[in-house]
Amino acid sequence: MKKAIVIDIICYFFILLFLYTGVTKLMEMHQFKEQLISSPLMGSMAGIITWALPIGELLLAIALFTPTFKLNALYATLILMTSFTVYVTIILFMDNQLSCSCGGIIEELSPRQHILFNSACVLLSALAIAMVRRQQPSIRVKWLTGTSVIGLFLFIGWTLFTAFSAPVTAKTGMEGRLLPTFDLLLPDSVTHFNTANIPTGKPFVVIGFEPFCTHCQAETQDIVQHIQQLKDISIYYVTPYPFSQMKLFYTHYKLAQYHNVLMGRDSTASFLFYFKAPGVPYTAVFDSQKRLKKVFMAQIDAKSLAQAVKE
Repeated sequence: MKKAIVIDIICYFFILLFLYTGVTKLMEMHQFKEQLISSPLMGSMAGIITWALPIGELLLAIALFTPTFKLNALYATLILMTSFTVYVTIILFMDNQLSCSCGGIIEELSPRQHILFNSACVLLSALAIAMVRRQQPSIRVKWLTGTSVIGLFLFIGWTLFTAFSAPVTAKTGMEGRLLPTFDLLLPDSVTHFNTANIPTGKPFVVIGFEPFCTHCQAETQDIVQHIQQLKDISIYYVTPYPFSQMKLFYTHYKLAQYHNVLMGRDSTASFLFYFKAPGVPYTAVFDSQKRLKKVFMAQIDAKSLAQAVKE
């Protein structure tokens, strides 16, 4: 394979990658900003990065397409992909539950897959730079370079395939956010419970619901039927709907008999408003530090819920 063709293939790959991730970030700007705010490293610069990164990716794609700027653009690609790799590595060591802000299907990669994917991209950009700078490579160097490029593309393809084939998880952009503090009026109509009193050290589940929602009813029925799978998991039901409706729901499913289930009326709808719930049931899994880990925006069965808590 000719050197110029290999270089062009690598450049076109990065052009497609940067166009895809840049456009996706701009189309989902609000979610992208929320993810950055949740990051312990980027939170303070979220406002700037929200615009600078996707625009920079689009400009870099244009530069890679322009012969005059190709080499400089490859250097910029190497720096950018190295920075991404270092960032994801630091995040993985800090907390592997933090939300990714890459955009699109790449968000489905696990933190370790991110590191491998980004590392392969770093090597590809480095190889492209070496090929552009090297005037007369030997046959052996050509063979090694070509083989390496093919191997890297196969690895990247396999990594992306695993992301495409994995079950799609709803992303809210709020992953990593702490559960806000708000009061719940319990079914006895007297006692109040504040979410600040939810203990740390164990993951738990918060379910935003409407008493007359059929999906909320079906999800609760399944939870009750399989309560043994969830007996060690604290479940907090919250609703902004009238107290009388909540009490009827609570009584109908006999939730008082389950020590790990607590229900309360969130009169200000703090939970659903804060996490921008599009509807109910809104089942949120929180980690042991009370940070949002995963959300199910539709009816979920008890087995899947238990598995999500354990992950």
